[in-house]
Amino acid sequence: MHNYIINSFILNPFAQSGNNIYNYISARYDNKITIADINQELYRMRKAGILILCNSGWELTDKGQYILKDTKYYYARRIVEFLRKCLIKNRQPKFVLKEIRDEQQKLRDYLIANNPQTCIICDKYLPLCLLETAHLKPRCIISSESRNDNNLVAFMCRYCHTLYDAGLLGISNNGQLVVSAKLQTDNYDLNYSVGKQIKCFNSYNSDYFQYHFINIFKH
Repeated sequence: MHNYIINSFILNPFAQSGNNIYNYISARYDNKITIADINQELYRMRKAGILILCNSGWELTDKGQYILKDTKYYYARRIVEFLRKCLIKNRQPKFVLKEIRDEQQKLRDYLIANNPQTCIICDKYLPLCLLETAHLKPRCIISSESRNDNNLVAFMCRYCHTLYDAGLLGISNNGQLVVSAKLQTDNYDLNYSVGKQIKCFNSYNSDYFQYHFINIFKH
């Protein structure tokens, strides 16, 4: 619902009432939603500093505007990538991958030269072939300039990378490891130190971690 509320500001970036947001979401996404559900989420987002309640209605804070900008870019990228696939579907897959991710090797070389050979989530010391260049924020919604930012990536093992991308692992706003309740419902053979401080968390990559924690992590 968090993303639905953000989406409601795409068409109307100005102040909105709770009823207007409810009408938007119930008409486009979920006709079983209640106004009480909407109000509950609005106050959660207010507490998180994403929305502010003014006399004229709900408005996005600077933090909310940042998320809205990313959301718009995300949808634009989805459209562009769909059209690109239609145009290049007859090309060789290897060529397509190189065309889309031509900065990947540069980022990986930076990690190899400047970071310990360990997964930032589980702290395991591993061969490089088992350490992946993980994007802290989804690449598909990153601007072309930010894609070359060395702070966008970190080493993760294959297990942790998959769980992070799926929103089952996250890094809180103070840089601590959080495990989704969805991952704790079964007795998986996983051992994560919940609340441990992520060593590479800093002011340069915190915005990337924060976006993932707010929009992708399954709370």
